[in-house]
Amino acid sequence: MLKGVIDIGTNSVRLGIQSGKTMQKYVITTRLGQGSAKGQLQPEPMRRTAEAVYSLLQKAVQQGVGEAYVYATAAVREAENSAEFERMLADCGVLLQILPGAKEALIAFAGAANGEGDAVIDIGGGSTEVMVKHMQVRALSRRLGAVRLQERFDGRMGIDESIKQQTEALIAPVIEEYAPLHPEQAQRLIGVSGTPTTLASMKLGLERYSTAVQDTVLELDEIRSMETQLFAPLEQRLCIKGIQTDRADILPFGVIILERFMTRFGFESITVSDRDSLEGFLTQCDAPDFGAKPFDPHSIKA
Repeated sequence: MLKGVIDIGTNSVRLGIQSGKTMQKYVITTRLGQGSAKGQLQPEPMRRTAEAVYSLLQKAVQQGVGEAYVYATAAVREAENSAEFERMLADCGVLLQILPGAKEALIAFAGAANGEGDAVIDIGGGSTEVMVKHMQVRALSRRLGAVRLQERFDGRMGIDESIKQQTEALIAPVIEEYAPLHPEQAQRLIGVSGTPTTLASMKLGLERYSTAVQDTVLELDEIRSMETQLFAPLEQRLCIKGIQTDRADILPFGVIILERFMTRFGFESITVSDRDSLEGFLTQCDAPDFGAKPFDPHSIKA
């Protein structure tokens, strides 16, 4: 029986369908976290996100998926009205699992890393997870994300030195909170999610996103050079090969997070992984203590 999993993030909703050793992925950008700075998910982002979940579950059924999982991350777990969004999905027959930050981090590690000596960074729209394995996996999730920063500083007309300095001053103390994990002791840094995969797409000059980004190595100097490119106004960013239209506005802020993290902990390069929390969730979902909530996608209703 095919399994499918949907990840409801701050920026986008993603579907993964596992078939053997391969996973087919689909994404719809909904910006669920838009306007949620005061702790409330807004009606319109909730509506379009629920519609995206319904649409992706229909696709899953068409692809032959017999068992589905739907989980949500930072935007939902931090919202005071998360129960309202959960009910909205439940009314359509969707069983939602809201992941704690630590569990979100662990599935990202499970999807991307090979094991001992790896560190993984997952820069999302609303949070950034860092995971390090020294004998055991240790993880931290913090409220630091590309959408969160974009809503604070905008930057559509370009990222000037003032915006960059304000952003760096804001994120520096948060990045310091990852120090107890000792990421600098890792032999390799792996990057998952839209920021590193888009930088890999830029490096490869891809017209559209492809799994070819897997295992692309980005040097810190390359990232700094691309960061400078991204300080341009939004319409100029949209002309750069490898950047998806729905990520162009938030990408500079994700890159600043990545560059500052690598600089702080002494990483000269990062290995990009297309494999991430979608794969990781399905490797963990059968564990008795994971608390996964499967349901039949054929039962959903409009």
